[in-house]
Amino acid sequence: MLRLGSVLGSRQLARKGAAATRTTKREMCGLLAAIDDVWTQRGGASHAPSVPLLSDADSLRNTTKILHHRGPDGYQVSSGTVGNSSSTPARWSMGHTRLAIVDPSNRFADMPFNLEFPTEGGKKIVHLAANGEIYNHNEVYDECVKTGWDTPKISGSDCESIAHAYAKFGGPKTAAMLDGMFAFVIFEEDAQTGKVKAFAARDPVGIKPLYYGRTKCSNSSDDAAAYVFSSELKALVGHCDPNTVVAVPPGHYWTPEEGLVCYYNPEWLRNDDYAPWEDESHKVTDDDVREAFSKAVKKRMMADVDYGFFLSGGVDSCIVAHDLLPFWREERAAIGDDRPISTYTVGMENSPDVMAAKAMVDALGGEKRVQHNIRSFTPDEVFDLIPKIVYHMETYEAELIRSAIPNWLLAERAAQDVKMVLTGEGADELFAGYLYFQDAPSPRHVQNELRRIYGMLGNINLHRTDRMTMAHGLEARVPFLDTEFTRLVMSIDPARKMVDREAVLTNSRGREKTFLRELFEGPNDNGDSIPRPVLWRAKAMQCEGVGEDWVSILQRKVSSLVSDAEMADAHITYPVNTPHTKEELYYRRLYDENFHGLEHVVKPWEGGGRAMGAAWKSDMYTREGLKNTNLLSHSLQQKAAFSTTSTRSFSTAAQIAEGPAIAVQHFDLEAYNAAVESGYSAFEASLTLG
Repeated sequence: MLRLGSVLGSRQLARKGAAATRTTKREMCGLLAAIDDVWTQRGGASHAPSVPLLSDADSLRNTTKILHHRGPDGYQVSSGTVGNSSSTPARWSMGHTRLAIVDPSNRFADMPFNLEFPTEGGKKIVHLAANGEIYNHNEVYDECVKTGWDTPKISGSDCESIAHAYAKFGGPKTAAMLDGMFAFVIFEEDAQTGKVKAFAARDPVGIKPLYYGRTKCSNSSDDAAAYVFSSELKALVGHCDPNTVVAVPPGHYWTPEEGLVCYYNPEWLRNDDYAPWEDESHKVTDDDVREAFSKAVKKRMMADVDYGFFLSGGVDSCIVAHDLLPFWREERAAIGDDRPISTYTVGMENSPDVMAAKAMVDALGGEKRVQHNIRSFTPDEVFDLIPKIVYHMETYEAELIRSAIPNWLLAERAAQDVKMVLTGEGADELFAGYLYFQDAPSPRHVQNELRRIYGMLGNINLHRTDRMTMAHGLEARVPFLDTEFTRLVMSIDPARKMVDREAVLTNSRGREKTFLRELFEGPNDNGDSIPRPVLWRAKAMQCEGVGEDWVSILQRKVSSLVSDAEMADAHITYPVNTPHTKEELYYRRLYDENFHGLEHVVKPWEGGGRAMGAAWKSDMYTREGLKNTNLLSHSLQQKAAFSTTSTRSFSTAAQIAEGPAIAVQHFDLEAYNAAVESGYSAFEASLTLG
């Protein structure tokens, strides 16, 4: 007999099988879950320790609402008990906030799910809370049916397929079957034996977050009273012993018996000697790569609400736009809708990103095809936002926070119009897009470094993407990190990803991501091409591309808020991941105000930055970022003469070269002339190169 504390669970059980053909509904959201620890001697409901999330309905509701920003379209909670007299019973509870993307008016499929599944001689009762998008949910359910499963779905939710697969195949196989971005928690009871199980999993790359920790018994025992899971740290604060809180790593599942177990460990990621390109029979053509990317883009277009894309003006987001637009126009034409797609760019006035994004929009057909929304900002307007950004980011990693600030503004603007965006995240980790790769001594070094930084995506790039978009109720999808596309790209000879230092200086072929740029030089199915100045512009991290002097302005400001005495005592105040600069200390102080005792959960870059952990030495970066931003592109070499915040007049490269700190650098004259011929001024044309 299922024991529930919510109407929702009873309704789902009563309507079982009633909606097998219901329209698919997808949700991005926030989840909260708790269950008594019945896997240790003293755990379980029979001891009834004080765990507010399990015993206080108001506590469950209020804590779930902390995650409201992740799912502003509504929330549900469920609670009850699993287990019987032959097994230690366990109290459980789940909360879920909803951001509806497909079939948004259908409330029947709201989670948590509380489902019964028949088994030989009995039944399983499965409680599920999930956050994410399962692109192959139909295939997963069909696989259940092929192997004898005859329990119909009760809704059109893609996440319901997780519950069916779990009941049929078990947790580990289910996690490995899923294609998408996800984090989920399941509590299961075998109604015949009373046995209780718990299972949690996170997607292979770490696109969606999941944390867990343990509460303490109210007595002097060291035994944990319960396990608590959440999409974000902030919902665990006050409920868990901080020392027990950890992030579920990407590609891992968790059970109370096994702990954390890696289920996604492809050969390219685990094998140091992986080199299929050395086998003559291994063939991957450029067309194969382009086709795989197009499939990755198309599968991420599923939505019944308005969506758009982030267009930074960098090559990665431009490639997403290049592939997306023909699919969008085809999709819209089928329903007689010729509205332009929305795109969003952030930057200081006349910044390299903004100018390049404008050029890309023009190439895609201008305002008739693309509604370009630019969020301009000045440094002064964002300083007061930093405490809020750190609270939502749940990190103190300086490099990450620098880029999170413009991301916050970008997501805030996009969320006014749409609920979902596609982004260009992940290309740099597959195609060697960072400038320090020019110092890599060999292709094998490149391959291994890509594996290292790919493994950090869930802690860095994707952490930022999730937190900054979901802070505004916005979903971000990342086609470059499709697992099949990744497998294909990482099987290609890394010699094609080597970076020529001289080519970086001259903005020419051989620079970072040349392989990727050459893949998408040609026109898309609409006949539109990425403008050459944009396709070959230098890689700039968003905190650099939004404005040439943005990072230095930010660092000066926040450093002024930290005293020398505070800096001198940093090793005492913060013995774990001690701040090395005043900027780092300022972010750490803000983090500690909200997440005291959880400093161990943050996984910063070794050495203070991405480049510092590489197997080779590169003197291009320090903890404060790129040493010489002039290396980024020709446009940035003009910084001394015209900054994005400066009122100084334009001057020639020769005049700029007279300053001792800035050397003249060559740039691609053909690309510059092409921009001028397209109608850009000399000033604007130079900016499109960067």
